[in-house]
Amino acid sequence: MSVDPLAPGGALAAAIPHFEDRPEQRRMAEAVAAALADDRPLVVEAGTGTGKTLAYLVPALASGKRVVVSTGTRALQDQIVRHDLPLLKQIVGRPFTAVALKGVGNYVCRRKLEEARRSAEAASSPALREILAWIDDTATGDRAELEAVPEDAPAWAEVTTTPDHRLGPRCPHFERCFVTGARRAADKADLVLVNHHLYLADLALRASYPGARVLPDHDAVIFDEAHQLEDVATEHFGVRLSTARLHALVRDALIVVGGSLWGPGLDALVTAVDRAASALFAHARRALLAAAPDGGRVPLPPALLAGPGQDAWFTLDAALEELARACDLDAVPAPPHEDEDERERARREQHAALARRARAVRDDLAELAEQRQRAHVYWGETRATGTTLAAAPISVADVVRKVIVHGGPTAVFASATLTVGGAFDYTRTRLGLARDEVDELGVASPFDYRRQAMLYLARDLPPPSGEGLSAPVAARITELLAITGGRAFVLFTSHRALDAAARLLAGLPYPLLRQGAAPRAALLERFRATPGAVLLGTGSFWEGVDVPGDALSLVIIDKLPFQPHTDPLVAARAAALVEQGVDPFAALQLPQAALALKQGFGRLIRRRDDRGVVAILDPRIVTRTYGRVLLDSLPAGLPRTSALEQVRRWWRAGEVVGGPLDARGAGGAQVGR
Repeated sequence: MSVDPLAPGGALAAAIPHFEDRPEQRRMAEAVAAALADDRPLVVEAGTGTGKTLAYLVPALASGKRVVVSTGTRALQDQIVRHDLPLLKQIVGRPFTAVALKGVGNYVCRRKLEEARRSAEAASSPALREILAWIDDTATGDRAELEAVPEDAPAWAEVTTTPDHRLGPRCPHFERCFVTGARRAADKADLVLVNHHLYLADLALRASYPGARVLPDHDAVIFDEAHQLEDVATEHFGVRLSTARLHALVRDALIVVGGSLWGPGLDALVTAVDRAASALFAHARRALLAAAPDGGRVPLPPALLAGPGQDAWFTLDAALEELARACDLDAVPAPPHEDEDERERARREQHAALARRARAVRDDLAELAEQRQRAHVYWGETRATGTTLAAAPISVADVVRKVIVHGGPTAVFASATLTVGGAFDYTRTRLGLARDEVDELGVASPFDYRRQAMLYLARDLPPPSGEGLSAPVAARITELLAITGGRAFVLFTSHRALDAAARLLAGLPYPLLRQGAAPRAALLERFRATPGAVLLGTGSFWEGVDVPGDALSLVIIDKLPFQPHTDPLVAARAAALVEQGVDPFAALQLPQAALALKQGFGRLIRRRDDRGVVAILDPRIVTRTYGRVLLDSLPAGLPRTSALEQVRRWWRAGEVVGGPLDARGAGGAQVGR
């Protein structure tokens, strides 16, 4: 097989109605095929509408190599399984096997399921009843299959486990385990679909324990949504300790000690951990809120766990070690001459796993308390739902270069947003992709943005402040919504602005959907099904959201998406650049904003017949010199204006006559009937 299935008259044209040739797609496929054949890494930006998924999947299967595809989100992973793989089976000229592999927590655990089935909650929880009814019909146990139960439903915690708590071969359900089945299927597959978190976890496991692995050995890896790889690597190679993590440890420990030989004694040790953790996080929360009364991330005070904080640290450390030691004793195997049933072996393994988790928390707590890593930044975060203490590497470039580019299979980095102003410099720097070691390719979107889209730049509004959403901006949003009759995403850079918008726009004659009111997938489904709907969202709606057709005709961006300079990680990275004599705004903050803006813009046009308006209500994009970098990162030929009346006329006319307007809305194309 070659990339010919993507050509005019090829298998893809025969398999789908209304086929449109995409030379950009074939160009990318040829580059991916060459990278796999030559074992040379490639970084490729494919504009929206290129069809990049097939552009890498077709040559991956043609290569004859085992290829892992790593996505930034589970949503894209599921999309490939549900949409792209069935299509590939029609157009590829030979049989192939493909398996989606996810983290342990995405699969129902049969052992936990049996515990839940015996619990009193089984009769009273509708969600748990749904899961129990579904489990006999699923072949994979993947919770994504059961759309009737929301992703954040508490019932999932009752029937899933974690890598630390999984018993492995000693579990009585091991041979029927969904994770076991998925991993065995992956070992035999030509194509394995994972996400960035799981791929990096496999790399870390291989590095720490030679011979151990989660993923099968493979010849190449393709990172789709590669613009997310730095953030995922930053999180993965850091340390994170939260109230949620401690609560999960205590919850699981209470379940485990129910069958313990130590009985009430071990139960008391779990209670001691719970109390000590509550005291430590209460102390940390007070200190963090003193630095940031409104919550959010702040640098971790160096003396946070000194003085009274040290007492809280030592108390929790001692409680965790006591729990771990007791669990170790309870995990001692029976003498060889004594018979031991499967349930007893599983109980011992549970205690051993609990001991490992307790000691892992101790190690992470010591790392956060001592703050010895000069290459890390230490920060804390308070939210209504809990408190987090964390450490993260200031740069992951060396790690990515070492373990992926140099130390691993052939890597392809793909995304719709990797260039700033047409150059890959920012992505190369952040991911350690040396120019002489990694090839690059940029293919533009096949969409006709000159005809399909209008960019409105609100030059006359006041500059944004930290006070949420101003009345003039809310009024302009109202005017824009009136042009398209709703059918809009309104994207914010902060929850404070979203909250203000929800209040100020509450009386509008459009169905208003707000992020947080329901799971993201449910909100998107309601948006697609509700004529004239307006969805208010923040970060998670800036990317990975696909609403083709008339349901979405307007995307409003309230503020340029600069990351706050007060964020500890941003500040540490900026300081590191200053030490190198590099301007952090030009080298870090501006490119980050450009990529985020490209993602937000990309929500609008998803098909050749889509049409609509993107409105940016931050005047700095036209009043500051750096605005040119942001504008140059958006699609070429895009008409733009600062006159609201021209937006109205363009919308009514249904087409653009002439060339693009300049950033001031003067000259260039005339927009009319």
